[in-house]
Amino acid sequence: MIKISKYSKLGFLVIACLAILVWGINFLKGIDILKKNTNYYVIYNKIDGLLPSGAVTINGYQVGQVSEIKFLSDYSGRLIATLSLQEDFKIAKGSTAKIVSSDIMGTKSIKLEIVHTAAQYYNEYDTIPGDTESDLKEQVSMQVLPLKKKAEELIASLDSAITVVTYVFNERTRENLAESFENINRTIANIEASSNELKVIMGSGRINSIVENLDSITGKINNNSGKITNIIHNLSSLSDSLAKLNISPVFEEISSSVAGINAIIQKLNTTESSAGLLLNDPVLYQNLNNLTGSLDMLLKDIRINPKRYVHFAAFNIGKDVYITAKPAQSDEKDKVIYKVFLISSPARLSTESVFFKGLGPIEEIKLSETYNYMAGKSISFEEISKLLDTARINFPNANLVAFKNGRKIKLEKALKN
Repeated sequence: MIKISKYSKLGFLVIACLAILVWGINFLKGIDILKKNTNYYVIYNKIDGLLPSGAVTINGYQVGQVSEIKFLSDYSGRLIATLSLQEDFKIAKGSTAKIVSSDIMGTKSIKLEIVHTAAQYYNEYDTIPGDTESDLKEQVSMQVLPLKKKAEELIASLDSAITVVTYVFNERTRENLAESFENINRTIANIEASSNELKVIMGSGRINSIVENLDSITGKINNNSGKITNIIHNLSSLSDSLAKLNISPVFEEISSSVAGINAIIQKLNTTESSAGLLLNDPVLYQNLNNLTGSLDMLLKDIRINPKRYVHFAAFNIGKDVYITAKPAQSDEKDKVIYKVFLISSPARLSTESVFFKGLGPIEEIKLSETYNYMAGKSISFEEISKLLDTARINFPNANLVAFKNGRKIKLEKALKN
């Protein structure tokens, strides 16, 4: 009988314990080293927190796990994950290995999306196409993005509406409304007073008295019908007497007057007088017709595109606008500088607005509670006139202003220099 030494027994025991320890660790990881596993590779640009030992599932059922994750050797930063599937598991070509969240805590696993109609399968150690599910933050962002756009559009619409309301309900408009309501109240008071007076008249019996008087007058007319007949007979005699009179001079004067009226009408039918031009000039009529059409198009455009005109709420139409310009530089001393005055507004406007596009740098000057905007800066009247023509496309009331030594001067005086 062969006798085994205690050291040999101890060695066998250590080897057995190490084998059980390795088996137990792999078993706890989900790898049964006593069974045959099938390995596949998947390449990802990012793994979003996927760890070794992460579960590999098909339709929610775990069929393996991630045995290893490492970088590719091409230094591209991409990662390759090794999938260890139980036994001899075959994956159809066209399937993908998608990294998904397996619970609400964000634990990552791999979901195999199998193509059932494929006739070919991957061999062991083949590379399967990989994919990554969007994280919760990206999904929330995609859902919130339309709401954000709608909120921005709503804010822009509210801003435009507030600007319009501010323009419409200015101080003068509010005063006019107050006066209109006062006039309405006075009118209602007058109507009430008239109604009360009419009620008093009806109650006092004056209407009955008037009716009685009318009845009395009618009776008197009936009683004096013979006298009325006599009056009519006398009028008939008078008309006969008038017929016998020579009234031809009167008719001649009437004919002369009618001729004068006809001459006036003939002049109106010709283009020899101002009134005739107004009535008979087809060019004037066409211009008036074109003006009416242009006004109609403008009103339609304002209704369709109110934002295009909403910033014209504060034009100082018919007023002289005096702006203190920046001090003149040494090279501009004693020279007349022309600028294009665009708009005055009680609210501050963005100089990057599309309405200022194509006008070059925009100069903003605040006077009291009003913001004034100008464009251009030139000593050439022809050059600034071209800029003015461009500016009037978006600012019909734009005009030229002149400065000398940093002070505004009248344009007529500037043109004489």
